[in-house]
Amino acid sequence: MLLRLATSNIKNRIRDYIVLLTGLVMSSAIFYMFTNLATNQQLIKSNLNFQYASQVFIFGTILLMIITFVYVMYANTFLLNMRQHDYGLFMMLGAKRSRVGALMVLETLIVGIGATIIGILFGILITGSLSGFLFNRLGLEIQHFNPLYPKAVAIAFVLFALLFVIASFMNLQSLVRTPVLQLLKQSDSVDKFKFSRVRLIIQGIAGIILVGLGYWSLASIKTLQLMAIPIALITIVLGSYFIFKSSILLVITWIKKTNWASKKLNGFTLSQIMFRVHDYTRILTITSLLFALALGAITVGAGFHREIPMIASSQSSFSLAINNPTTVQKDSIKKLNGATSYTYQQKLDHKTVYYNQAELDAKPFKEPVPASDFKKPTKFKNASSKELMENTPTDFAFLAGTPKPADIKIISDKAFKSAKGTNQVVELVTVKDIPSNYKALTKLTDEQNKRYPSAVDNSGAGAFRSYQFVSSVFGGLEFIGYFLGIAFLAMLASCLMFKILSGTAQDQIRYNLLLKIGTRRSLLKRSINRELLVLFVIPGVLGIIDVLFGLQMFKPLMIDPYYNISILVGIFVIMYLGYYFLTSWLYKLIVLPEKK
Repeated sequence: MLLRLATSNIKNRIRDYIVLLTGLVMSSAIFYMFTNLATNQQLIKSNLNFQYASQVFIFGTILLMIITFVYVMYANTFLLNMRQHDYGLFMMLGAKRSRVGALMVLETLIVGIGATIIGILFGILITGSLSGFLFNRLGLEIQHFNPLYPKAVAIAFVLFALLFVIASFMNLQSLVRTPVLQLLKQSDSVDKFKFSRVRLIIQGIAGIILVGLGYWSLASIKTLQLMAIPIALITIVLGSYFIFKSSILLVITWIKKTNWASKKLNGFTLSQIMFRVHDYTRILTITSLLFALALGAITVGAGFHREIPMIASSQSSFSLAINNPTTVQKDSIKKLNGATSYTYQQKLDHKTVYYNQAELDAKPFKEPVPASDFKKPTKFKNASSKELMENTPTDFAFLAGTPKPADIKIISDKAFKSAKGTNQVVELVTVKDIPSNYKALTKLTDEQNKRYPSAVDNSGAGAFRSYQFVSSVFGGLEFIGYFLGIAFLAMLASCLMFKILSGTAQDQIRYNLLLKIGTRRSLLKRSINRELLVLFVIPGVLGIIDVLFGLQMFKPLMIDPYYNISILVGIFVIMYLGYYFLTSWLYKLIVLPEKK
C-alpha cells in the first residue's frame, strides 16, 4: 500500500522531481567515472600513464565524495520542503505520524536509489565514450580499461544508497519534531535573519586572508610539497565562503540605499537575492571551487598537450631514423607534413659502424646544447667529426639500427670506400609537428621495428621515440586534465542549476502575484536575467582568480602553465554562459508560463 502510494505521489509530481532527478543522476554518473579510474588496479599497474595519475583520481574521488555529500543533503532538504505540506495534510486527515514517516522514507529511497541506478548506467556510457575519445585524441594505448567495472559500480551504489538512507532518517527526525500546523504553513512562511555589519566586515577580511594563504601555499609548492594542496583546499574553500557571505549582504545592502534600487523592479531583484543569501553562500562556494577546478584542469591538460612535443623535440635534432628505407617507406616520408630529410652512408661489420668524414662535414650532425633552465628552448649545434668521436650523442650512436650502440669510427673518404663491411643507408627524417604526423610516424616506426626487431629500444634515435616515451609518462596527466575538466564542468552545471531551479515553487507565487497587479512580463524577465546573472558571475570571477593563482603550483613541472590562458578562459566562459542561458530559460519557463 505504501509503495503504491509513494510511486503515485512521485508520478503526480514528476515535473517537480525532474529537476532533482537530473542533478542526482549527473552527480552519481560523475562519481562513477572517477571511481572507475581510481579503483581499477589492473588498469593502473599495466599502464605507465596511470601509475602517475592514480593518486590524482583518488584525490578527485575524495573531493567529489565531499561535494556529493553536501549535494545529497541539500537534495534531501528540497525533498522535504516540497512534500511537507502534503505530509501535514495527511496527518490532518487522520493518518498516523509513523505511517506518514514511513511513506516519506520510502519516497526518499525510491527517488535516491532510482536516480543512482540511472546515474551509474549513464556514467558507464559517459566513461566509455569520453575516455575512448580522449585516448584516441591523445594517442594513448591503454590496456585493461573497461567502462563497466563491477567494483566501481558497487562503491558508487553503496555510497549513494547509504547517503540516502541517512538523508531519509534525517527527514524522518525533522518530520517527527515539526508540528502539523507548521508543516501545513511552512511554504507560506518567510525565513527571517539578522546580520551584524561589523561581523560581516570581519568575516570578509578573514576570507581575504584565508584565500591569500591558499594562493601562497600553491605558489610555495616547492617548499611545502604535497602539503600545499590540502592547505590550499581548506583555506580557499573557507575563505571563499566568508567572502561570499559578507560581500553579498554588504553590497546588496549598499545598493538598496541608492536611487537605482527604487527604479522598476531593481529593489525586488535585490530582495530576491538577499532572501536566500544563506543557501546561495554555500552553493556559490561550491560553484566557484568547481569552476576553478574545471578551468584549471583543462588548462593544465592543454599545457601538457602542448609541451609533450616540445620536450620530445629538445632530445634530438631529427624525428625518426630509417635504416635502408624501402620504396614504400620513401613514399610515406614524402607524404609527411612539413618534413625534411637527409641521408648518411654507413658500413657495418660485426662490431663497428664506419662513417664518411667528408659526408659528415658536408651535412653536419646536429646535437642538442644542454640549457641551464628546462624552460628555455633547446638549441642545436653542428657537431664536428672529432666531437662525435670523443663524446658520441645517444641518438647518433643508435643510427646503425643495432641492438646496442655500435663502436663508431669516422674515417676519410678514401678509407671509407676501401673499408670492409655491409653497405647501408640511414635516412634522418625531421617533421615540424609530430602530433599531426603521429599516425604516419607510428606506421614508419612499426615497419622499422619489424625489419630490425633486435634494435627496438625506448632510448633509440629520434624525437619521435622520445615523444612516445614522454607521452607514456605525461599522457596520463594530460588525459586527467581534460577528463577532470569535463567532469567538474558537468558537476558545476548540475549543482548551480539545481539550486536555482529548486526554488521555483515559491518564486512562481511571487511572480504570478506581480503579474496580477499589472507588472509587465518583459520587466519580470529582465529581473530574472539580472538575478541569475549575478549568481553565475560571482563564482565565475572568483573561480578565474583561483585559477590564475593556482597555476603557480605547475611552474616546476611545466614550461609555461599560462600559455594561451586567455583563449582557454574565453572558451570556458562561453560554455559557462551557455549554462546561464539554459538555466534562465528553464527558470522563466517554470515561473512565467505562457498564457493559454
